[in-house]
Amino acid sequence: MRRMLVIPLLAALAIPGTARAQDEGEQPPALRLSFFMCDFNKLSAAMEEAEARDIPVWNDLIAEGMVQSYGYFVHSWASEYNVGIYTIGESIEAILAAVDEADRRFQERYGDEPSKFGEACPHHRDGFYTMGPSAEASEGGGGQD
Repeated sequence: MRRMLVIPLLAALAIPGTARAQDEGEQPPALRLSFFMCDFNKLSAAMEEAEARDIPVWNDLIAEGMVQSYGYFVHSWASEYNVGIYTIGESIEAILAAVDEADRRFQERYGDEPSKFGEACPHHRDGFYTMGPSAEASEGGGGQD
């Protein structure tokens, strides 16, 4: 019964922030979460490779304004999908364009060379979301004067 009440409550909390952003002519950012099922025994090498190969490409895409943020997260207690990648951009379309561009750059740099990440993390699933209300540090907000 409580679970049935939580979902509408969360939806109601998200709507005012989204409506406010739309009223102000702003579209809320989009979030892509990709979850991977990885072999923990191969994960260290995969993360080292991701830092050396992937992060520089994504840093360039951020500097070029294609996306706002990109990164990895790892958990040891939840589901078998134990590694995640997040991407934040202006819209789902912007994220998809950045993913296509990243893939093009990876292909250009590495060709069909297999990746340790791909070997360690053979299964994945993606989700796209519109960001809702959030708490962030800002100038003049949240502190005492």
